[in-house]
Amino acid sequence: MIGTLLCTLAFVGCGSPEEANAVPEQGTLSVNASALTGSYNYSASNTNNAHQNTVNQVVALTEGETITVTTCGLPGATYTGDTYLRLIGPLGVQLAANDDACGGAGSSLTFTTSGGGNFEIRGGCYSSGSCTATVVWQISSIPPPTGGSYTFSATNTNSAQQNTVNQNISVVAGQKISVSTCDDTTDDTYLRLYGPSATQVAANDNGCFIGSASRLSFTSLTSGTYQIRAGCGYSGSCSGKVTWTVE
Repeated sequence: MIGTLLCTLAFVGCGSPEEANAVPEQGTLSVNASALTGSYNYSASNTNNAHQNTVNQVVALTEGETITVTTCGLPGATYTGDTYLRLIGPLGVQLAANDDACGGAGSSLTFTTSGGGNFEIRGGCYSSGSCTATVVWQISSIPPPTGGSYTFSATNTNSAQQNTVNQNISVVAGQKISVSTCDDTTDDTYLRLYGPSATQVAANDNGCFIGSASRLSFTSLTSGTYQIRAGCGYSGSCSGKVTWTVE
């Protein structure tokens, strides 16, 4: 009990005896306009997929908050080698884990709390390898679900890569974006979704159960403005209604 209290007051992780040998650097907190963020650095080896010898950081969360933890994809997050991340809840139970993300050997996980307390980030490496990282976390409160729709008519969009009809939507990290033309067209539509950095994060051509309409979904890693781009398959013409939800 005393050891647990000291670990909590020191704001560092208190894992297994093997993990205790790895001393984490203190995380730094700063307030952004839309979220609470922080970071810490680690260097580790032989962590058995972040099960031992990990470098840990405790973060306090309240009910309904969403935390994104990453070694890639957020400003300041960096890594060398193959990182592995785990998130442990106040009762010592694993809540989320990730090995490969961002198109490489970095790691990223997102979790929404159902209760408050001290949550522990555990940073390690894949298998018995070595790695280093700057772990960045971002905390946000998920707003109520939102949605909307817009009609479009397009032609010669080269599978929604030009001449598209677009819609911007605001998204908080951890929210799921769903976009569809399934309910209001029989044409061959094509949907693409772009993130805040103007990079494509999702796309779909024939995603509905029947017909040639489109459907996609994506869980955001970063907060910001996302853009829906609606077009048609290949160089054809199409029209319909795009419906979107964010929750």
